[in-house]
Amino acid sequence: MKATDIRIRDVSFSYEDYAYRSPIKFGGVALDRATLLNVTVTVESRAGKIASGFGSMPLGNVWSFPSRRLSYEQTLQAMRELASRIASANVDCLESGHPIELTHHLEPLYFRLADQVTAQLSLAEPIPQLCTLVVASPFDAALHDAFGKMNDRNCFQTLGADFIGPDLGHFLSSDLTGEYLDRYVLPQPKERMPLYHLVGALDPLTPQDVMQPIGDGLPESLGEWIRADGLTH
Repeated sequence: MKATDIRIRDVSFSYEDYAYRSPIKFGGVALDRATLLNVTVTVESRAGKIASGFGSMPLGNVWSFPSRRLSYEQTLQAMRELASRIASANVDCLESGHPIELTHHLEPLYFRLADQVTAQLSLAEPIPQLCTLVVASPFDAALHDAFGKMNDRNCFQTLGADFIGPDLGHFLSSDLTGEYLDRYVLPQPKERMPLYHLVGALDPLTPQDVMQPIGDGLPESLGEWIRADGLTH
């Protein structure tokens, strides 16, 4: 046990729906919308200090739950139902520890909850483990955010032996015995990073490829985006 260990006291979540400016073809599917799952987790330290953290993740059902038997709406509904159950599982968790320990404890339950949702909704295909982890990820992120705020530092600075008892050998493989995540992540964010432009299968590359201009003043083709934003990646 660590003096910095936390317990989950409260969880809330909400959704944001966005329509894309233009469709993007990803994983063989043309997509024109996105749903964000936003999560706030309130935690309490052993000393009784309270902190709240925030996490957010797009419910990427097209790539985390690809299916030829289920519709977009069905897989999205499954993810939303699973989010509700994961929220309840977090509220009901009585364990104390580092966020990594808490999520490691909860993860097997998440997979069982996914199986329950599959049965409840009579899905033609089971919810994949990847999809379950996508739904769980904003809860995990909110936990880390709250833990960092609890300790008055960037949460990426709370991944060493001074904050978490078990090493990576416990969580992953004996080859990593004695090592902690702080060895593999940067304690400070980089001041500059390249901006990447995602090119979908429907995106026009040249002005000649623009069949139906959007006409909102923004670039219409990849070449125009490169010039407008100074893209290098």
